[in-house]
Amino acid sequence: MAKLKSILALSLTALLFSSCELLGIGGKDKDDPSSGEVAWRIENNQENIVRTQPAVDKNRTYFLQDGHIKSATLNEGRIIWSNKLVNQGSGAFSRKIIQTSDRIFVDIGFEIHAYDKGDGNLIWNTEVSETSSEISGLGGPIMSQDEDFIYAGRRGYVLKVRKEDGQIIRRYPLDRQVPEGVTQGSTDPIISPFGDNVLYVPTSYFDHSQPTPEEASGNNIFAFNSNSGELIWHSKITVKVPNPYTDIPGDSLEGAPFVYDIEVTEDKVVALAGFYIVALDRMSGETIWKTYFPEGGFDVGLTVDLEGVYAASIGTFATKVDLETGEKEWMTDIRNSNTSILTVQNGRLYFTNSGGGDIWVLDTKDGSVIYNEKSPGHSNDSFDVYISSLGIGEGYMVNVGSKAVYCLKVPE
Repeated sequence: MAKLKSILALSLTALLFSSCELLGIGGKDKDDPSSGEVAWRIENNQENIVRTQPAVDKNRTYFLQDGHIKSATLNEGRIIWSNKLVNQGSGAFSRKIIQTSDRIFVDIGFEIHAYDKGDGNLIWNTEVSETSSEISGLGGPIMSQDEDFIYAGRRGYVLKVRKEDGQIIRRYPLDRQVPEGVTQGSTDPIISPFGDNVLYVPTSYFDHSQPTPEEASGNNIFAFNSNSGELIWHSKITVKVPNPYTDIPGDSLEGAPFVYDIEVTEDKVVALAGFYIVALDRMSGETIWKTYFPEGGFDVGLTVDLEGVYAASIGTFATKVDLETGEKEWMTDIRNSNTSILTVQNGRLYFTNSGGGDIWVLDTKDGSVIYNEKSPGHSNDSFDVYISSLGIGEGYMVNVGSKAVYCLKVPE
């Protein structure tokens, strides 16, 4: 009998270690990682191109991997639960997982899902888009939230969805201030964080009937009463850029470039518009300042704090400008283009350099580089890169890379 118990004990031990490997537990080093080092990694089953920013909360991280939404312990990388989102590797995912104290929300294009943070069970699944034309061509949308609702942008409208049960409460139509037959979309609607029920919606559109890209591209920024849907104000951002055409007279052309990303402060709406960062009055929509960057334009990659405006460009630089005046305070060469979400915490600017596949941490005071590294496997495999925007919190950085999900200690 004793021999049988020993055999059973050994078998159970082997099964436990096998389960740990399957769950990704075995990736943690025995010693705590040093500043900026990888704490753990969980291998992808297939190469990943999803760039959704992970969420971090109470020693857990939530991320998308291999068509699943997953939760893992932040300090060890032990998988807590996994729930299938879509067929492996497919789906038009949002650029950011948003969360409350007990739920996480993911926009996957045709649908928006709500999950229980504790056990990963699907709470509700709301179909919001009927055709692919409503979600194509917009990049990954970024949802916004207030206490009771989430807001999600589409081509032609913005949705207001109740968090409790997923019911669609309102659609804010965007078929206004555009040429006839042209549809505009929004990737980044933002509900005011100041309790005044104002929804700010940046839009972009393209008019194929126009002869040049400068004339064909367009934008609008709308401020809606989020309860009634009434339009409060509308603003179109127009800027001047150098004239690249020899057959068109003049040194510069005026256009209305795409606006993909905005941030809202107590008195301003700050927007990325082509080669410009622009600040509007939050109450009226009137332009306060415009700052031109001939070094390159912007896609997404904008955040603000009390000290300034931070942006990272598709033109290989990151910058800080003064929130009140728009004056440039610093510019840092990041070597490749950026299309990731920026995070500012504790005097540092964090982002994944999308074009280079590496992680950057800059000092917000002067733009000096605190940390810049590619993934540990990049030296042997150039396709092993960081992809998603960084999830930052509790002393860790989480990134969904092309080959694995990585968790790193925040650099000192």
